[in-house]
Amino acid sequence: NQDSFLDQYKSESVKMVSEKIKGLVAATVTPMKANGEVNLPALDSYVKHLEKQGLAGVFVNGTTGEGLLMSSEERKAVAEAWMAYKDKFKVMIHVGGTSYAAAVDLARHAEKIGADAISAMGPCFLPPYRAEELVAFNKIIAAAAPNTPFYYYHIPGTSHVNVNMLDFLKLGEKEIPTLRGIKYTTYDSMTMQECIAYRDGYYDILHGHDETILTGLMLGATGGVGTSYSVTGELYNKMLNTFWAGDVAGAVKLQEEAVKFIRVLIKYENSVVGIKAILQIMGVDCGPVRLPRRNLTPDRMKSLEADLRAIGWI
Repeated sequence: NQDSFLDQYKSESVKMVSEKIKGLVAATVTPMKANGEVNLPALDSYVKHLEKQGLAGVFVNGTTGEGLLMSSEERKAVAEAWMAYKDKFKVMIHVGGTSYAAAVDLARHAEKIGADAISAMGPCFLPPYRAEELVAFNKIIAAAAPNTPFYYYHIPGTSHVNVNMLDFLKLGEKEIPTLRGIKYTTYDSMTMQECIAYRDGYYDILHGHDETILTGLMLGATGGVGTSYSVTGELYNKMLNTFWAGDVAGAVKLQEEAVKFIRVLIKYENSVVGIKAILQIMGVDCGPVRLPRRNLTPDRMKSLEADLRAIGWI
């Protein structure tokens, strides 16, 4: 039963030790057909495009991947398809949802197919307000993949779960042996700095807002997960390398160039709709987004293309 496998997880597991992720992890889109069905064969051309971006990894079935709009079986199929490219990228699979029972099933599946890491956001329906409940919820999920690093997915703007992440780490380290870090997608840089510094930098805190990744780097983050990296990876890698070489002013200039792109990306509905539309304009057709999101009209697509030309992106 649930209590016995949780007790076994806590007693037999040792604290997860793995290298921190250095570099960019693309929050990947999920290719879909015009009728909304998942289109796995389209992954191949998308992956060929991603290879040019110099990515450290991919984050599958997250917000950008429309994971919570898919069935569990669809999410498993998408995860399995991505494992074919594990020789090219570190594969992190988002298994979270509103039901921890469904998330447990997805976590077990992710470990079975060899995911490099799993992640879960807090439940967006009846969200918890205290670290105690959030840790208890995620402990059940992490325990289903006892040999796989677990990253909590902190994205309060989407999940509406806004528990203090330092509190989560302090309690989570006692209850979740496989807890390795946080995908940190909020603008609260003060708490982010506290999380990065906690226990002398033990946890891997991945910066989640592309437009401010330089802030994360300044605070000690070594990697980031972002929607735009599907097309901006080359620019951001140049910025990371410039920063790591000690040229902070040069990195700021490159971040300014990236922000111009981000402004265009979020101008068109939101980043999920925008990134699929931009990929299509760049010749990588990953199809539409699912309802309830609204796809761009032909006129809006023309406007998006004009905006991209205006900033010299295409």
